[in-house]
Amino acid sequence: MQAHRSTIDEGHWTDQLAMLRQRWRTLVATFVGFLSLALIWNYRIPAVYRATARLVIGATAPANALADRSSPIEGYLLERRSFETELEVMRSEPVARRAAEALGWIDGNTPPERVQTVVQEVKGALDVEHLRDTRIVLLHADAGAAERARDLCNAVADAYISYSQEQRDEGRRRSITWLTGELENQRDKLRRSEERLVDYLSTERLDFSGAEEAAPLSSEAADGTLRQEVTAAEIELVQLRRRYLDQHPKIVEARTRLESLRARLAQSQATREGEQRKLIQYRMLKRDADLDQQMYEVLLKGLKQADLSAGVVEFDLRVLESAKRPNVAIEPRTGRNLTVALVLGLCAAIAAAYLVDTLDRSVGSAEEVARVLGLSTLGTISRFDARPRTSSLVAEAPGALEGEMFRALRTNLRFSHVDLQRRAVLVTSTGPEEGKSTVLANLAVSLAQSGRRTVVIDTDLRRPTLHRMFTLAKTRGLADYLAGDSNLDEVLRPTHVEGLDALPCGTLSANPAELIESHRLGELVRLLRERYEYVLLDSPPAGGLVDASLLAGLVDGVLLVVEPRRFDWRVLRSTVRQLERSGARLYGVVLNKSPIDDQTSAYRYYSYGREATGDAPPASSGSRPT
Repeated sequence: MQAHRSTIDEGHWTDQLAMLRQRWRTLVATFVGFLSLALIWNYRIPAVYRATARLVIGATAPANALADRSSPIEGYLLERRSFETELEVMRSEPVARRAAEALGWIDGNTPPERVQTVVQEVKGALDVEHLRDTRIVLLHADAGAAERARDLCNAVADAYISYSQEQRDEGRRRSITWLTGELENQRDKLRRSEERLVDYLSTERLDFSGAEEAAPLSSEAADGTLRQEVTAAEIELVQLRRRYLDQHPKIVEARTRLESLRARLAQSQATREGEQRKLIQYRMLKRDADLDQQMYEVLLKGLKQADLSAGVVEFDLRVLESAKRPNVAIEPRTGRNLTVALVLGLCAAIAAAYLVDTLDRSVGSAEEVARVLGLSTLGTISRFDARPRTSSLVAEAPGALEGEMFRALRTNLRFSHVDLQRRAVLVTSTGPEEGKSTVLANLAVSLAQSGRRTVVIDTDLRRPTLHRMFTLAKTRGLADYLAGDSNLDEVLRPTHVEGLDALPCGTLSANPAELIESHRLGELVRLLRERYEYVLLDSPPAGGLVDASLLAGLVDGVLLVVEPRRFDWRVLRSTVRQLERSGARLYGVVLNKSPIDDQTSAYRYYSYGREATGDAPPASSGSRPT
């Protein structure tokens, strides 16, 4: 479980900055690591040089003059497709192969696998760029050496021009060959169709000579006259039969004339149908001959155009500027890569800091102490350097920043138990090296400077340190008193701070827990309560040892010293519960070795006047400031 950071105050962005300052090691390590990897990667990239040649690809007016254009739009689209085709030809495998052969990279004896590999390398090194609204093409060639890039670019340009010219010449030759063959076939076909027409005219003895359309019309007009005569003869015969018998000479004459007219009409129709069939056959033969003639003329015109275009440059295909030797490599782009690496490294460092902060299960702020442990923070002590003159008793320095921190702790401790005039306080921590003894010694100095008689007892019978902080001789002390070897006056010693006495550990014992459990220690605490206003006990760490729990029952309250970001919140909670089970009253937490924050800056501000004037706070026994 992770205690989430508070974001309810108006300075939320400053909290984020404080978190980043706290995680500066993660920030620096991630940033430097990311930047180092980027630099290694950048300088491991092989150098790449790019050479560029300019080519012109454009159709000329003479070639276009022989071509038929249907519309401007279709002509534009056709020309554009032709131009894009040329760009693809420039990147094609035949051009790459020819360039490699020209450079001597491959020859006829090169294995096919090697040939294919070289051709693919050449194709991969090429890049074609079309300048907008022009017919100019930029041909780029990339290589690991400047001379190699230049030679490759020029070789590809020359290979493309020669290959394109050969392909056009070959296409023109194939067109001429095909047109010549088709022209011969069409000539034979035309001759045969004309011969059939002539043979038909000779066989049928036809001579239309411009009157082939009038003959059928005249025959049709004659047939119409005969039909009228036949109709009149039929009407006359019907009228005569009404007046005469069938054998009457007039009826016989009319019948004979009608039959003659009908025979003439039938003969005329037969003659006209024959002439129409001949005319249709003639027209069919003539149409075939005309079509063959037209096709022959078209092929002959195409052959002449192909012969004429053989002497005309169809495309304005040339090298406008040859490639020059490049002086600067395009890869690696160190400036760009470093800029990207700096930005990404910064982002990665910030992300890593947030990730570590999210996964961090330790306690590091007063808000987390209140939320996780349910305790208030009585003081925040930043890291400070030990003073050689007075060991680590920085609270003695008049107007110093560290002194202000311990005076704030002194004030908060007083208001945490206003109902008691004389107090016994146990100072402990979860683990070793958290600075509990330093906090206790400086708190005792601050209490004594405020005019309150104070005594400190080194109840850490395992690793005592108070005698070194107050520069006391390591002779008789608490252990000797508890063992009955010394009385109180022999072991109680004054310090160089007025109003502050100390009871060091004394002779180390093989069974410290038994000495702490003795009734003499309880009597000692009660006796010292009568002499002093504050009795401060320095105990061993509460995590893993029973000493602190035993001592907690002898005092009014406990101060728990916590080093930020050192222990998991569950370990700290276990320590608190262990002390609470022993019946201890926990006044609160002292955050020791805390990083510089806004509260520390406030201490610096309030101590400004004292530092400037050199005035020390009052230390007379009669005054009682808080």
